[in-house]
Formats: sequence, C-alpha cells, structure tokens
Amino acid sequence: MGSHHWLYFGGFVITGILLIGVGLVGILDALSVLSEGVSYSEEFVLLAMLGEAAEWIVVGLILGLFAVTFLAAAIISILRRASLPRDDRLVSLVEWLERKYPLLRQFDVTEKLEPTTEDRRQQLKEQYVAGEISEEAFEREMAQLMDTTFNSKSQSKNETTIEIEDES
Repeated sequence: MGSHHWLYFGGFVITGILLIGVGLVGILDALSVLSEGVSYSEEFVLLAMLGEAAEWIVVGLILGLFAVTFLAAAIISILRRASLPRDDRLVSLVEWLERKYPLLRQFDVTEKLEPTTEDRRQQLKEQYVAGEISEEAFEREMAQLMDTTFNSKSQSKNETTIEIEDES
C-alpha cells in the first residue's frame, strides 16, 4: 500500500469539501427564516436563524473535528518519514521543545536528529579539509570522539552485565 500521508490528506480534502457544503446548506437554511414572512425583532431573528441551522452547525463542528484530525495525521505521517538533518543545534532546540511540551516526547524526534559517530567524523573531516580547523584540533577532536564512543559502548556493556547479574 502507498504511503499513509496521502490517505490522510485525501481524508482532509474530502472532509473539507463536505464542511464547505454543510456550511452553505446551513447558511441557506438559516436565511430561510427571513423568507417566511414572520416579523421578528433583531435579536429574535438571529436566534431563529441559529435555531433553524442548529443541526447543520453540529454537523459542521463534527466534520471540522474530522478535518483537523486528518490534517494532523497527514502532518505527523509526513514528519515521521521525512529525512531530517542530524545536527546538535537542532537536537538542542527539539529537546527544549520536548521539555516545554512533554506531549512531543512520544515522537522520538531527538533520537532521530542526534548525529551518529560517523556523522560527527564526517563533519570533522569536512571542517579539516575546508581549513576551518587545524591538524592538531582535528586530531584532538577525533581522539575525543573515539574516546566518547568507546566509553559509551563500555557503559552499555556494563549496564547489560549489571542487568543480567540482577536477574540472577
């Protein structure tokens, strides 16, 4: 099956068209109060129009809710499939947003944006080749990167060993 975001977007378009149709029918139904020939004061005309179009207003609200749901699902589907750049600054921005809005944590965007060791190596190589950093800075950063990678791997092994020992 194709991607879900097209299905969600199609649902949004269809419910949007239905919403417009329901709105127009509701307006016509409300305006029919004026053609009945009964004279109302200004306040009662508005109440009579709302009363006449009440069922269309309810249907419109329900369709509006469906349209918003389909649009949100389409956006989330597109963002989940999007190829996002891996960047430390972007990660810090997303972490700040996740702290401010905890609901965002369920999408695991931070983990998808976190640069891998290979990404960091490539970035260092590009900076060195472009002349942005010296050879000493390149070697120091590369050694620090390898040391960090080694320490994180040994920590994950130790945690696994501790978990296995705790289960015994």
